[in-house]
Amino acid sequence: MTSNYFSEIRTKANELIPFLEFLIDLELPWKEHFGFEMIPIEDCWIEKETALQEIDRINPIKHLGLLKIPKKSFYNWHVDDFRQACINMLVSKDHHSYSVFGKHKSKYYYNDLTELNYKPLTYYLFNNQENHAVINLDDKDRYLFSLYFKDELPYGILQKKLKDLIV
Repeated sequence: MTSNYFSEIRTKANELIPFLEFLIDLELPWKEHFGFEMIPIEDCWIEKETALQEIDRINPIKHLGLLKIPKKSFYNWHVDDFRQACINMLVSKDHHSYSVFGKHKSKYYYNDLTELNYKPLTYYLFNNQENHAVINLDDKDRYLFSLYFKDELPYGILQKKLKDLIV
């Protein structure tokens, strides 16, 4: 699926998910990162994970990370200050949470909501320059793999560059 908000990457995750699930169970030094908690992931995963290799060949990757969103929380509507577009993948399974995009209508409303309903093991090109929010209604923290590109490019340009990788 592709839209102005997100595009599904064809190649699925394989070895990275079990590694990230292993990390989640450890006591790690999480750091604050724009309102999320984050731990960096080693760059060696770019070569170990086929989808990341494919993406990196087309548009080089700068950093990998695992983000934690606390249970029973809402990450408010926003447009990212520092990222134009990124690649995300939900790590949490059987989780009651939502990533939504919407158009700001008034002081009280965002309309024309679109949900990014993450499929298991699936990477998505994500448009950080559109209004979006995260709602975690679960009793557990929510975990998301995310990356930064070396060169920040608008979503539309990355979507064209990655067109052969997008479903």
